[in-house]
Amino acid sequence: MRKTTSGFTMVELLVVIAIIGILATITFMGFGRYQADTRDSARSNQATLLAESLEKYYEQNGEYPGCAALTGSASTVTTSVLPGVQPQTLVTPKAPSGTTNSIQCTDLTNSSQPDFFAYVGDTSSTCLTGADCLVFQLKYVQESTGQIVTISSRHKTTFAVNGAPVLTSTPDGTNGFTQINSSWSAIASSTSYDFQRSTSGDFSTSLVTNNTTNTSIISSGLSPNTTYFFRVRANSATGNGPWSNVYVMSTWSLAAPNVSAVANSSKTFTSSWAAIPHATSYNVQCSYDNTNWGGGYCGASSTTALSFSWGPTGQGGTLIYLRTQAVNGSYTSNWSNVASVTSPIAAPVNPPGLSAGMAGGYAVGTATATSCTDGTVMYEMVYNINDGAWNAAWNAWSTTVPSISVGANQGYKYTFAVSAICRGTSVDSAQSAIPSAYVVDPISQPSAPNYLGPASYTHNVNGDPSYSGNCPAGTWVVNGTFHDHFVGGSYYGPHPWGYVGSPWIASGYVEYWGSYQCTTNYYASPMSPESYNYLRVY
Repeated sequence: MRKTTSGFTMVELLVVIAIIGILATITFMGFGRYQADTRDSARSNQATLLAESLEKYYEQNGEYPGCAALTGSASTVTTSVLPGVQPQTLVTPKAPSGTTNSIQCTDLTNSSQPDFFAYVGDTSSTCLTGADCLVFQLKYVQESTGQIVTISSRHKTTFAVNGAPVLTSTPDGTNGFTQINSSWSAIASSTSYDFQRSTSGDFSTSLVTNNTTNTSIISSGLSPNTTYFFRVRANSATGNGPWSNVYVMSTWSLAAPNVSAVANSSKTFTSSWAAIPHATSYNVQCSYDNTNWGGGYCGASSTTALSFSWGPTGQGGTLIYLRTQAVNGSYTSNWSNVASVTSPIAAPVNPPGLSAGMAGGYAVGTATATSCTDGTVMYEMVYNINDGAWNAAWNAWSTTVPSISVGANQGYKYTFAVSAICRGTSVDSAQSAIPSAYVVDPISQPSAPNYLGPASYTHNVNGDPSYSGNCPAGTWVVNGTFHDHFVGGSYYGPHPWGYVGSPWIASGYVEYWGSYQCTTNYYASPMSPESYNYLRVY
């Protein structure tokens, strides 16, 4: 009997090879999955250790460490930041060769990123570049599933009371009428700031809120001369901090100037005022009637100084009204008070002339004309008698060159005075010098004296003259004298007032010659003619 032996067919061989390949693949994949699971377990353990160490850090510091602290050298992290953590805990299973710290402050967003631990803080600059974070998330990619695993911090730090910003505000140096600039102190771990302004202290009126990452803000488009209230608070990933101090600030306003004015001459004057805060120039105006501003010799102008000189104003002696307005660009204040000033007017060029004389029975004072450089010349004239009171009122001014005629008495003194002014529309000049002139009415020669008494005497020798009615009213007799002698005897005299005392004479005849004057304090008449009388003594 013949025995036959046969091997695998080609088909059978391929099938066997395929089965072996499948088994090998399954075995390899299972081993790879096993390795990935092992690495995932390591990552989980490492991340858990790191997270617990971060919580321990929080318990000691009140905040979590900043990114810069965790991404430093492994030796620094394991000794100063997270003491007790082994250096290998910082390195992910598939980190590139030579890596000593796999913690990065880069967020994980997809599984294709390299193998590292993502430390995601509160996104504030303090957390990213400084020392502290308020919260954290620790992330890694689970290799076996491709999912991103996140461990979040157990604590959520918010701003403390001392986390309130300190706010200051000031009007803009160029346009403080509508713009206020505010700034505040930076708050650590803040991500932004809420800035509010209002026209009421409780922030209920015209409230405007702005959010900014800066520590300053410009509030524009404000109303001039308005008070605003400002406050700011810091925001973080964990909430809002407390409000800052409330800063109260007003936009600029232009106060109305307080104006005064002085006259410099008959045709010029100066208005002046104190500086107004924020004013860059001033409008000035003048008026003749306090209603129409800027007409005639008055005008309107602008100046950057604190005074303005006007002139000429036309005729001297004019009342002028003045006002001023503060200006800054398109902003103006109310008009100032209205100041008034009267430009002075010069006195007459020369005093008027004056003469006095007699005309018939009248004392006459006569002035001559003078002139004015401004205004109209006005005259007044007065007189007195015997240096008594002036018997005409001063200030009875007239444009007529004056003359006064007064009925005169003999021996009386008549004094005249004249003055002139220049009269403007609102004021008079000072008076000119006041010349005076006088005249005395002369006393005519009186008549010879009369004699009273008997035609003869029994003893002594007497002559009794009479002057009654011989001197004008208001004058009196002076210098009366007598000469006498006895017929055939001696000549005596002169004797005053007609009394001749002599020894007793038994009998005989005496002859008398007498004369006198009429006088006042200002004039004495000529001596009267001598009179003659003849008396018998027995």
